[in-house]
Amino acid sequence: MQENSGIPFESQMEPLEWAKFIVKTKSEKNYSAAFSILSALANKRSADAEFYLGLLYSRGQGVRKDLSTARYWFERAADGGNLGAMYFLGKMYGKGYGAEKDAQKAIFFLSTPAKMGDPRAQYELGLIFFDGNSIEKDLHSAVKWFTASAESGHSEAQFVLGQLYKTGYGTVQSTEKALNWLTSAAVNGHRGAQILLGNMYETGDGVPVDKEEAGRWYHMSDDAVISAL
Repeated sequence: MQENSGIPFESQMEPLEWAKFIVKTKSEKNYSAAFSILSALANKRSADAEFYLGLLYSRGQGVRKDLSTARYWFERAADGGNLGAMYFLGKMYGKGYGAEKDAQKAIFFLSTPAKMGDPRAQYELGLIFFDGNSIEKDLHSAVKWFTASAESGHSEAQFVLGQLYKTGYGTVQSTEKALNWLTSAAVNGHRGAQILLGNMYETGDGVPVDKEEAGRWYHMSDDAVISAL
């Protein structure tokens, strides 16, 4: 370790990168030093520092959890082009966390990271268009964004997409596509998908009855519960 104006950081890392590392790894003993670095750089309009300062406030890492203050720093970071801040703002406005729920603002902030390939933003956009709360329900757009997210490996999007293809809601019904997406979600550890696949094979819901295959998926879902204990 070395010192920089009383602030410790790894010798091979710049102060900002060190502070980001502390936030990511949740190193509690270093929160105060990380906060000092981020505050100083955020006040100089470093979008990266503003974003990570927002994360500290949103999670309560070394400071009192304050979603309104987190939103303030995320908005500054988003103004500077930070995609992570745009995603978090979209989620905050979409869910009403630290801000009044506003679907249009959520779509505005989520659109850029979604178009840049962020599967989390794509999934959240899909939910907004699917739910249709305060905006017109748009199942075509919902399926489009769920698909983009699922193709990037987002297990929740894969699970939702699998159910949509299974029922034909918002898209053309396809048992083959439903199985493909549910299997992808299940392999990625999604317990709901594992249980649903087990039920399908146990009862012959769209697939031939296969007790052994059903048991395999049920066993995988039980393993997921045990590993989470």
